[in-house]
Amino acid sequence: MDTLYVGIDVSSKELFASFFDDNLHPVISSAKYPNTPDGWHEFSQLISSLSKNYKIVCGLESTGDFHIGILHTLEAMDNIEVHQLNPASVRYFAKALNVSAKTDRIDAQIIARYLATIKPQGDYHVPLFLQRLRHLVRTRRTFIENKASLKNQLYHILRIYFPGYRILVKSGLPLGFLYILQRFPSPHLILGAGEEELMKIRVGRQKIRRSIVRKVMEVARSAPIQELREAEMLIIKTIVRQILEIDGVIKEIDREVKEIVEEYYSECKITSIPGIGWVTAGVIIAEAGDIKRRFRSKKKFVGYCGLYPTVWESGDMRRRGKMTNKGNRMLKMAFLLAGVSARRTNPQIRAYYERLLRRGKSKRAAGGAVARKLAEIVYAIAVSGEEWSLEKAMEGIRRGEEMAMRRMEMAGVETRAQRPTESDEIDINIF
Repeated sequence: MDTLYVGIDVSSKELFASFFDDNLHPVISSAKYPNTPDGWHEFSQLISSLSKNYKIVCGLESTGDFHIGILHTLEAMDNIEVHQLNPASVRYFAKALNVSAKTDRIDAQIIARYLATIKPQGDYHVPLFLQRLRHLVRTRRTFIENKASLKNQLYHILRIYFPGYRILVKSGLPLGFLYILQRFPSPHLILGAGEEELMKIRVGRQKIRRSIVRKVMEVARSAPIQELREAEMLIIKTIVRQILEIDGVIKEIDREVKEIVEEYYSECKITSIPGIGWVTAGVIIAEAGDIKRRFRSKKKFVGYCGLYPTVWESGDMRRRGKMTNKGNRMLKMAFLLAGVSARRTNPQIRAYYERLLRRGKSKRAAGGAVARKLAEIVYAIAVSGEEWSLEKAMEGIRRGEEMAMRRMEMAGVETRAQRPTESDEIDINIF
């Protein structure tokens, strides 16, 4: 049976489809459908009729969320091969064909020619529950970024109206101070309420600590402007309310992420790694999916995470640069942040980080190497199905140190030029 390659260009309102055979000849005229449930149904009816005479291979680019409806419709059909293509790959393919014009018809033709020429292998299709998990963790990241922006605005306001607020700051502003500002957004209101009234404000089920209340009153007494204007108080109340609301949403998302991971990945072992909690595990699962099935090697997984340095080569010259900008942004960020936590709680990661610093690596470069090592450990555990083992980790450290000592003895006096590059760093295998 001949193969029919169907390229689908997706926009917010329309679908444009082109149909090519193995010889890159158009089989039938291009077709246009509305990007609506009725349009998906009409298009699927056409594909179903064509499948009687052809093996159907469909391809479409991932364009925001506009492609999701038609993608699910096609995936639900029997005997239809569907590929969700990387837009960058299709774009480079068009450049190789020296096609610079861009219309919906041309884009659909390029996708169909890409399918017929490249013949992509079976894709990993993200199940619906994993799409929901991915939406949760990505939305959580958006909320965290919004919260950081709001807190920066609040810090700017506090530096003007409450310059003594720094006595309250350790790792962040206490929730008690935020709840007080929400109720009393001016120094004169805080002092007018008094210590006992402020003590009645509850943070969840807890009362605000008296030590916090006294520090807040001290900050209010030292404020350069005792009575703020209505607009100024409204700004403070609004920003604080938004920060507290976002905090509540993030906590609820964290709870849902944990429930989904426990329900669908009850055998998940990556949370046994010190430094990786349920939220980080949720991000890894949501973005990477089935690691064992999707990635054939550790190198492929690390590459997908974007945790490798750029390399420039020409003749005998070879230079290594900073970490690449490619890769999955969410996974890269998750491993970089998990690396910070792992350096405190994971003896293997801490020893690896300290060894890199001793060899002259900057903290930034060492942090990137730690994130990469953590990704390698996650891959090993996902593939083996075993839990994190401190004994195996410490044995790996011992072997690694022995290899490092032998390499230093062979090199003699170590110079910066002789120091190992990232690709030469000791690989600590715990499995």
